[in-house]
Amino acid sequence: MTESNSPLVLLDVADGVATITLNNPAERNTLTAPLVAEIVAVMDRVESDSAIGAIVVTGAAPAFCAGANLGNLQTSTAESLGNIYEGFLRIARSELPTIAAVNGAAVGAGMNLALGCDVRIAARRARFDTRFLQIGIHPGGGHTWMLRRIAGPQTTMATVIFGEVVDGTEAERLGIVHRCVEDDQLLNAAHEMAARAA
Repeated sequence: MTESNSPLVLLDVADGVATITLNNPAERNTLTAPLVAEIVAVMDRVESDSAIGAIVVTGAAPAFCAGANLGNLQTSTAESLGNIYEGFLRIARSELPTIAAVNGAAVGAGMNLALGCDVRIAARRARFDTRFLQIGIHPGGGHTWMLRRIAGPQTTMATVIFGEVVDGTEAERLGIVHRCVEDDQLLNAAHEMAARAA
């Protein structure tokens, strides 16, 4: 069953697995207030459906999620930044098992979205880019805590402090992702794993 909840977030449910797709490819699926509100609404629906036992999160190509929309950063408040965080934190706090199917760039808060999932599977073309210090902001939303817990202190320092960008293959080697697969096999691999938990 495929449901289009909105132009910004798509929900597909099959075999007990909910696939949530960020669907703003023209903006590389950046986290905006409207997109985050829809993530939260979709998560509420998914978690209230007892037929759903696992979640896959992905982005409409070419990006997984290019991070938060920082266009109004200088006028942002703690509340507005907290609202952006709510998108990935809502998924991270889910009691259902979650898999990030990282199909392209996962940048800044978009990388947080992937790190907040229980398991990450990456396409070879995936790119993990913290970007925070390069644009002069603190890596918020638990980024350094999650990355250090998942991949260790050296990888965290190399990516956050020194700006190293890693592709899907390197992310697997470093332990950022569980597995790296060919681009055209990503969703199949994620669904196959999710179905085992559903």
